[in-house]
Amino acid sequence: MNMLRFVALLSRGPSLRRPLSRGPRFGLGLALALAALGLVLGVLAAPGWAAGIQAPGPEPTPGPTSEESPDANCRMCHTNHNFRGRFRNGEVISLYVDVGVFDNSVHGPAGLECIACHPDTERYPHQPSNPQIDCTTCHLTEDGQVGAVVRRDVELTVDLPYESHREMTLAINESCATCHEEAQKEAVDSMHVRVMESGNHYAPVCADCHGSHDITVPGRPRVQVTRICGRCHKAVYSTYRTSVHGSVLDDEPDNTDVPTCVDCHGVHSVRGPRSVGFHNDTIAICGECHADPERMSKYGVATNVYRTYLEDFHGRSVNLARLARTGKVSPEATCVNCHGTHNIQPPEDPRSTVAGPNLLRACQHCHPGASERFPDAWMRHREPTWEEAPIIAAINMLYGYVLVPGVIGGFLLYIGLDARKRWQEKRERIRRAIHEAEKEIEAELGADYDLFEDE
Repeated sequence: MNMLRFVALLSRGPSLRRPLSRGPRFGLGLALALAALGLVLGVLAAPGWAAGIQAPGPEPTPGPTSEESPDANCRMCHTNHNFRGRFRNGEVISLYVDVGVFDNSVHGPAGLECIACHPDTERYPHQPSNPQIDCTTCHLTEDGQVGAVVRRDVELTVDLPYESHREMTLAINESCATCHEEAQKEAVDSMHVRVMESGNHYAPVCADCHGSHDITVPGRPRVQVTRICGRCHKAVYSTYRTSVHGSVLDDEPDNTDVPTCVDCHGVHSVRGPRSVGFHNDTIAICGECHADPERMSKYGVATNVYRTYLEDFHGRSVNLARLARTGKVSPEATCVNCHGTHNIQPPEDPRSTVAGPNLLRACQHCHPGASERFPDAWMRHREPTWEEAPIIAAINMLYGYVLVPGVIGGFLLYIGLDARKRWQEKRERIRRAIHEAEKEIEAELGADYDLFEDE
């Protein structure tokens, strides 16, 4: 009725106050015709107006396409908890991948696809000629026939084209270098690569330290670094955890002041005691933290330990060998020779290698004949003063203000006198040569030489 009334009002023209019955007959006919047309169009637009034709419903939510989810095919099998793989040596592993874990890794948000790390999946196990697997093995229907796919976590074990789990890890690990070229270059001369090249295939590779589908940002929390290294270096990790460094890191997992394994040994360029130059470089590694006033002030540790070490006999010798880069190990003591390596304790702790009688034993490693009074000659990184150590202070003054300037000054004086003497001797030789030449010319020319001189 509303539609009819609206059409009728339109047919009345400009005078809208006149009753509808007073209008001309042709106006009413036009209104009825338009109303009939509207009814016809409404019927045609109604849902199900004719057999076989349905009104369009709401847009369905689009499912994942190959463009939106390039790994959808992989996940059909690898999200099955009962999906397993068998190696040639008989070892069986789970091939289940937790999609949520991968999506929260560093690779998930970056859009990395499965094929980036598994480039061989195009030919295995999805090749049609492989007899061990077919569609019905994974995709069952209610009646057991091929038809609409019904997802089930069926028991499924496939043969893998690797001898062992380790062989597969090493093969997949090669894909890391396609993106992380700098890290690979850094690791070329590392201790891990050397061990691998020596024949030990269980030396750490990328996946051993960083994981596979669960790779996260390194060093979060920082204590995780030591735990990862501790998987292989169990004895070292146990010792480190009880040290002054490790115990603090256990209490404060994200403490950036505490050195972890990679701070001393490197991240990918892993260096160890047998690496060239590592022994000499340890003094700089320790000094990087212990010479930092801001960092040491938090823990009440003096920052002059590194400077005083470089000023004594041990430090000068080791530092010269370090700067020379000859590859030779300096025989003098470094920080770790006295304080330990992974077992470092505060100097006042009875377990410290420089506490009480332990100091003498540390000295005897290099000085077997050292007596009980031998360590007293060491100032323990303190500045020698006239009040505390007048003899050492006098020696330092004599050494710094008399001996060194006297030796250097004497050498300079000697060099100057020697240069002056050599210069005088050279002038004398030239003078004698000219004189001898003149005598020979005079003897050769005779009277003609006198005429030549007159001219």
